[in-house]
Amino acid sequence: MNIIFTRTYNLREQEVKFVQGVSGIYFIFLTDVVIAYPFEVSRLIYIGMSESRQNSIAMRLRGHLTGQSGNLGISNYAKTHPVKFTFYSADVLRNYGNDNVFDMESFFLSDFQECHGSFPICNGQAGHQLSDERKKITADVDWNFFQ
Repeated sequence: MNIIFTRTYNLREQEVKFVQGVSGIYFIFLTDVVIAYPFEVSRLIYIGMSESRQNSIAMRLRGHLTGQSGNLGISNYAKTHPVKFTFYSADVLRNYGNDNVFDMESFFLSDFQECHGSFPICNGQAGHQLSDERKKITADVDWNFFQ
């Protein structure tokens, strides 16, 4: 199965509201700057997750916009460049063989690292190890969307 990205939103409060109460994985990217990763260029700067509706993707994105998340890279990029995001809800990602959002984030981070030679520039680490190998996610991610 392929994971493709289609719908994008501006990283601004007006559009962050669309993901209020949604849990899942989100992807933050630049529209005017390409990052030269070791193996391949990409506009993607961060892969994040929301594990619950209370700490929804909207809450996490607001934290990145204001700097309250502690990730100054994202908030500084957002102050100086047009930044967008896209996402996959946890409900949709369950179709790829795993219902653990932490495992989903780890899958995306590891796959990005394998394709690009490092984690996205604003991700400091790889998340956590997969909780159970039997729940391995089997999908091909279309990272070309972010080129």
